[in-house]
Amino acid sequence: MHTARLAVIISALLSLAGRAGAEASRPLLLPAEDGAQLQLASGERIALPVPRGATLDTALPLDAGWLAAGIRPDAEGRGEILLLTGDGTAVTELPPPAGRTAAIRQQPLPLVEDGRLAGLLWLEGADRRSFGVRFAQWSGSGWSTPQTVASPGPGSQLALSAARLADGTWLAAWSAFDGTDDEIVWSRRGKDGAWSPARRAVAGNEVPDITPALTTVRGGALLAWSRFDGSEYRMMVSRFRDGAWTAPETAGGPGTLFPSFEPAPRGAAWLLYRTAEPRGWAVAELDAGGRTVRQAAVLSNTPAAERPAVRAGTGGLILEWPGRAERRTALWEKLP
Repeated sequence: MHTARLAVIISALLSLAGRAGAEASRPLLLPAEDGAQLQLASGERIALPVPRGATLDTALPLDAGWLAAGIRPDAEGRGEILLLTGDGTAVTELPPPAGRTAAIRQQPLPLVEDGRLAGLLWLEGADRRSFGVRFAQWSGSGWSTPQTVASPGPGSQLALSAARLADGTWLAAWSAFDGTDDEIVWSRRGKDGAWSPARRAVAGNEVPDITPALTTVRGGALLAWSRFDGSEYRMMVSRFRDGAWTAPETAGGPGTLFPSFEPAPRGAAWLLYRTAEPRGWAVAELDAGGRTVRQAAVLSNTPAAERPAVRAGTGGLILEWPGRAERRTALWEKLP
């Protein structure tokens, strides 16, 4: 796929790649004529009061309800963080963190611990080519003073993802331009609340590595992303263990893009990604070491920005596009 064309698609999918874990069934965001709707796991739909010009990209379950995050224009037309939370049909807007340092805020990524909002990661910069990564902790009634996780670099920093480890610490990963190409970088928030200096997850190379996704597994975490091989993008996977990332292994063929980890049975990790040929979606079931155990795939011409919801079905998986009332069944195929 042509690199310039891919950059346009990535711009529309920044917040789709960033999901802070996949421990519970997620609420689904649906388009509506007057804004947006939230579909809960029960099937109930809630109308969301979305301001004009705003977008919601992420929805997560909480013990006391749900949380949706996106971006809205502020009084000066700048991109500001939009956070909506609710219990039942009551909807409340949380204030964004204070301490803005640049004109644009983008891709807010809520961090949820034990069913409650614990913090927020987001991108902030003068423009899309100068984003840094910032974080604020949520006390239950307000935000802490924001921390800088990664200062603006020589180019774009995009596609935030995060996952909470078994010891209560957090991993964050994103793509960062190093002056030559995009690399996957990461940071860890320790028990003292400080984020470690951002660094590469794997050895540097001269080809783009983009759109990371994180999930927690037994004994560590898994990181998936797409790497350009000179002609196509391919899915890669690395495991976090004992404070370091393993050498990456290929987890998808040519034209595999836009990974996310979906809710899966305990002990498994379901990696959803887009396939270019044949055009559709695939799910790889990974073990705790990041190895693909089996795969399921469906053909679909739905736009890449419209990701399906994934759930278990008889002998395989059911992929659904609630906004389109579309459903496909995919059978598992074990790998040799």
